[in-house]
Amino acid sequence: MKKLLKNKKGVTLMEVIIGGVLFALVALTVATVLAPMMMSFSIANDIAEYNLFLDDIGNRITSDISQSSSITFTGGILSLTINSEAVSYSISNGILLRNGSKVFSEDFYRGKRIGFNVDYTNLNNIQVEISVISSGGLGGSAANISRTYAVNPIMM
Repeated sequence: MKKLLKNKKGVTLMEVIIGGVLFALVALTVATVLAPMMMSFSIANDIAEYNLFLDDIGNRITSDISQSSSITFTGGILSLTINSEAVSYSISNGILLRNGSKVFSEDFYRGKRIGFNVDYTNLNNIQVEISVISSGGLGGSAANISRTYAVNPIMM
C-alpha cells in the first residue's frame, strides 16, 4: 500500500489539456465529414418518401381511370364512370378525396399536399400529372416534386 502512495507516476494537467485539444480536433474533423453525408442521406430519404407517396396516390387514381368508361376533368375534379358507378376525385386542402371522402388518413400526408392535372385529349393514352408539395422536405427546404402517369383505359 505504501508503495502505491509513493508512486509519483500520473498525468499532469498539461497532458490532460493537450489530450482534450487533440480529441476536439479529431471530433471536429469527423463532424465536418459526416455533416454533408447526413444531409445527403436526409435528402435521399425525403425523395424516396415522396416517390412512394406519389406512387400510392398515382396507383389509386390510374387504377380507376383504367377501368372507366367515361372521363371528364373540369374545375379540378376528375369524374369517372366505372361499371355504371360515378366516381369523382378532387383535392381539398392538399388532401385527395374520392367521392368526397378522404382516400388516405391525415397522418399519411405528414405535412405534404398534393395536386393533380389530367390530360385526356388522347383517350388511348391519358396523362395524369400528380405533384407533391412540402414545406419541410429535402433537408428542411421546400420541395415540389411531380410525376406523370400514362393510363390506357380498358373500356374506352
